[in-house]
Amino acid sequence: MKSIIDKPFGLLAIFAGLLAVELFFAYLLADSGLLPTLLAEDYSFISRAILVIYLAASLHVMRVSYQLSIESRDLVSECSEPAGNSNVHRYFSLLRQPAAEQEESGELLIEVLDGRCRGQYRFGYVIADLMLKLGLLGTVIGFIFMLGSLVDLNSIDINVMQKLLAQMSGGMKVALFTTLTGMSCGVLLNIKYQLLDWSVDNLLDDVREVTYRLKTR
Repeated sequence: MKSIIDKPFGLLAIFAGLLAVELFFAYLLADSGLLPTLLAEDYSFISRAILVIYLAASLHVMRVSYQLSIESRDLVSECSEPAGNSNVHRYFSLLRQPAAEQEESGELLIEVLDGRCRGQYRFGYVIADLMLKLGLLGTVIGFIFMLGSLVDLNSIDINVMQKLLAQMSGGMKVALFTTLTGMSCGVLLNIKYQLLDWSVDNLLDDVREVTYRLKTR
């Protein structure tokens, strides 16, 4: 994995590959009828909201991976003045100043670089947790729909029982579909942000290594 990330825009290529796999599975689910069934049976519309948020968050992950790929590219150049205004360039520009020659200043700049890199996607963990919460909210709403149908139970008639069972089945589908959608999207998105975390850790390790080589010249 590290060998791929170290290549130019390798991190972006990894997330592009993940997106391609997700689109392929989405096509399989749509072709098999599972995805249309999920959207049609969930009349709480929570599953639709989760999928829209997941798509927007995935596009944000792609954008952040592009930015981090630029950081890695600029690190490889060892700040030889290429075009751009990345955080890595800003770090080495400050490192060259006389006030940054002390070891404490270098570590402070590393912390600033860390905060700026992670600040691009830190809110993503809130989005991933929100998806799980929306899934649980859909579960509660589904059970409310299911139990609310018992209010109309006035007599034990075959037609009434059939209608009751259909309404209870609909509520159960809402509960299960929203839970499945929320948990799946939340876990997948959390994995993506964990991968971004890992790439930032890798970038900072490389920055420390390059910094050490520059100071020992």
